[in-house]
Amino acid sequence: MAFTPEEIKQKEFSRVHKGLDESEVRQYLQTLSDEIEKLKSDKDQLQTLINDKDENINRFKAVENTISEALLQAQKTGEETKHTAVLKADAIVKEAEGRSDQIINDALQKARHISFQTEDMKRQSKVFRSRFRMLVEAQLDLLKNDDWDYLLNYDIDQQQVTEENIDILNKEEENNQEQINNQTVNSEEDKSKE
Repeated sequence: MAFTPEEIKQKEFSRVHKGLDESEVRQYLQTLSDEIEKLKSDKDQLQTLINDKDENINRFKAVENTISEALLQAQKTGEETKHTAVLKADAIVKEAEGRSDQIINDALQKARHISFQTEDMKRQSKVFRSRFRMLVEAQLDLLKNDDWDYLLNYDIDQQQVTEENIDILNKEEENNQEQINNQTVNSEEDKSKE
């Protein structure tokens, strides 16, 4: 039987000649006492249960705090690792860009050098070709000269060749060489104008 504070206040006892019925009061007090005892026991059990729950809650809070700290530490470590990785990546990219620039500059310099060499070789080839052509043409002119016919048809003895003939031949050779040189110079001037 559950008692409310209002019921206890309003409880009426039978009146007897000398006052209240003692057995009824005693019985009521016993019932009230049992009920209060039961309530205290229930309260103690509930308090124990609350303490256990509070203890569990505290343990869970401690675990939660530990997990939160671990997550924060992991997040911080992750951010530091990410930052370090970004810095390293930037350094690698800058180094690669520097290397690529150096490689490109070296390649361009080598290409320019090869281009200059190629142009120089072309120029030298043109000069050689021009000189060689003039030399061949001069030699052909010498072969076409009527002096050859005269020499081939003329039967002379080595003793008949005089110094005068040698001087004439030398002068002709010098004239031919001068013509070749003049043609070479003219050809080089024409090439340089181009």
